[in-house]
Amino acid sequence: MKNNLARLTIIALATLLTACGTFKKASTLPDQTPNGQTTSTTGTPADAYSAIISTLAPWQTLQTGGNITLKGSSSFSSSVQVRMVKDQAIFISLRPVLGIEVGRLLITADSLYVVDKVHKRYIAEKVSLLTSGIPVTVSDVQDIFLGRPFIIGKGTLDETSRTEVSVATEGKGTVISPKEAYRGYNYTFAFDKSNRILTLNIMPQGSTTATYQVNYAEVRSTQAGNIAHSIKVNADVDKRKLDLSLSYKNIEWNGNVKIERSIPGGYSRMSASDLFSIFSD
Repeated sequence: MKNNLARLTIIALATLLTACGTFKKASTLPDQTPNGQTTSTTGTPADAYSAIISTLAPWQTLQTGGNITLKGSSSFSSSVQVRMVKDQAIFISLRPVLGIEVGRLLITADSLYVVDKVHKRYIAEKVSLLTSGIPVTVSDVQDIFLGRPFIIGKGTLDETSRTEVSVATEGKGTVISPKEAYRGYNYTFAFDKSNRILTLNIMPQGSTTATYQVNYAEVRSTQAGNIAHSIKVNADVDKRKLDLSLSYKNIEWNGNVKIERSIPGGYSRMSASDLFSIFSD
């Protein structure tokens, strides 16, 4: 397989950069139909907020299979295994052929690990390498992966968060925007009439230019509440356009999850500069 480490790392960067990039303004909601839910939001913004919060539920662990597709200067598709421990870890195993692992990625509260089994090399860095000083937590990244609204550094929205967000209801649904901006960036979550998330949008204050966008689909009711089973990211990374699609199947909640943290013996370590040089390959 050609440059699996590069592709796996781009996947991680494209997802994480959604928390730091620029998105188009979400003043108009996309025209999407509900995914099988019959109840809809009516009434005041406060009613809409409470209805959306009611679709979220606590969880402790997640394990699922799925598929990831990356389109850019070249295309790549692979089956994946995804495991998460709430607020602690995100583990992704890349398995393009016959379930054989060729690479893995682990994000913890303070560390980033990427293991390239094909070339026997790895990266071990502080997670701040990707977050660029923005106080994004593992919980925030998990919410991006699952389609759950959050406040950067403060976790998933709940009833106590109501005073920290602005809520606008429109004909097609609801938009929730945390009031506090980070480094001049605002971000919004758009929901349809059935309280299912449609998009995560992040933009510089005063800008409507789209650089990144996260679109959610196949939002289903689970033990953890409404969870998106299909995620698409349209991003510009180092002036290159990337389209990332991630889908889940058969999510298992709150069981025993193995997070593999060890680095295989005999592997060579790559530097942070090697990590970012993949964009000029």
